[in-house]
Amino acid sequence: MREQFFKINNLKNAATIIAGGLILLFAAYINGSPILYSDTSTYISSGFQMETPFDRPIFYGLFLRFSSLNGLSLWLVILAQSTLLSALLYKTFKVLLPSHKNLKKYFLLTLLFLATSTSVSWTSSQLISDIFTPIIILTLFLLLVKTHSTLASVLLYLLFFVSTAMHMSHVSMNVLILLLLLIIRNVKYFKSQGYFKLKPIIICLLLSGLSIATMGSALSKSKHVFLMGALVEHGIAKKYLDEHCESSNYKLCEYKDSLPEKAWQFIWEEDSPFYKIGGWKETKEEFNDIIGGTFSSPKYIGLHIKESFKASADQLTKFKIGDGNGPYRSETKLHERISLYFKNDISMVNHSKQNNQGFGFLPNYNLLLQIIIVISSLVILFLLTQFKGISKELQLFVLLTLIGIFINAVVCGTFANAIDRLGAKVIWMLPLVVVIFILGKRENGVGN
Repeated sequence: MREQFFKINNLKNAATIIAGGLILLFAAYINGSPILYSDTSTYISSGFQMETPFDRPIFYGLFLRFSSLNGLSLWLVILAQSTLLSALLYKTFKVLLPSHKNLKKYFLLTLLFLATSTSVSWTSSQLISDIFTPIIILTLFLLLVKTHSTLASVLLYLLFFVSTAMHMSHVSMNVLILLLLLIIRNVKYFKSQGYFKLKPIIICLLLSGLSIATMGSALSKSKHVFLMGALVEHGIAKKYLDEHCESSNYKLCEYKDSLPEKAWQFIWEEDSPFYKIGGWKETKEEFNDIIGGTFSSPKYIGLHIKESFKASADQLTKFKIGDGNGPYRSETKLHERISLYFKNDISMVNHSKQNNQGFGFLPNYNLLLQIIIVISSLVILFLLTQFKGISKELQLFVLLTLIGIFINAVVCGTFANAIDRLGAKVIWMLPLVVVIFILGKRENGVGN
């Protein structure tokens, strides 16, 4: 009977997780198709041609090919990533609300609320690697909060490693989060509480470093471009060129007074000065020289710090959905690649809302999203005043969520550019914290 009970319970858990994954695809149902982004084209190409792109790692491309069953359907990709997120969220609920009555029902209701009222469904439904940023934060929480079986620990560490390898920004994000956790761990209050073990932090630091080996080719080919894009957006490139063009023969000097305002314009627009002076390969030596010059001068180091604060604050306020989700019709490379590798899906893509009338509802939806985030932020400020009265597990979840959102903003704003999409991928975790807090209070003991 005991063995039969566990089998039934496991089946119920699996059904709950799958149902959660289906709920998280609400945005894709509205669209009539997985949501496309310009980067989707590169990911499809890298996965099916088995080549590391010049501007990103190959792992998400491989994930896309594997989870689609070698091109059977794009729906399988977003189902895989949403179900993975659902599994981590369900495990998080079980850790934070272990004795909550009707846990499965409240878990699914929470996902329904998040899917319809925050950015999580948009992130889950997009064919890009953004979903793996919150997956890293949730995986790290589960590794820190309790001891798992050997198999479960191995799977969580493997997921942490693979998720890190999905995007180059994840390495710096992980290192900053983990170093900050090491500092927090030695604060008197947290140290006395035995807040979290050292071992998972060290292992995750090592795995983050190891993941660099999987993206070495992309890093070598592109880091000078992304860093220069950030310097352009922050205004540092213009100031440096104004000061050094008379003594240095930089090709970029010819365009120093017409540099684009945003990093994405500098890197991706065809008429950008970046392409006029040679593009990705030809600019490497010059850009590295300029970048090195700004990081070796006290004057520019101070400017970097100042602009990093400004860019991070800017990124924290940017989290609207729909950023970059325009139509991708027959004349685009993305449409061509879907036609080539996902023949079953091309009619669906052609008839999707994204490729026809577009997302006219987004202004009102984004207003709702902003209201929910503001309310959630106020509730969390209250929660911080009650910090010592909540469970140690919930304390850690609140801290790690806030740290993850903040560090994501620092990394994206400082080393890339501040855009809504990069905030939207994690900001939905604020309402998640609030819901868990409320559910805990209903049981007269948060987290218990």
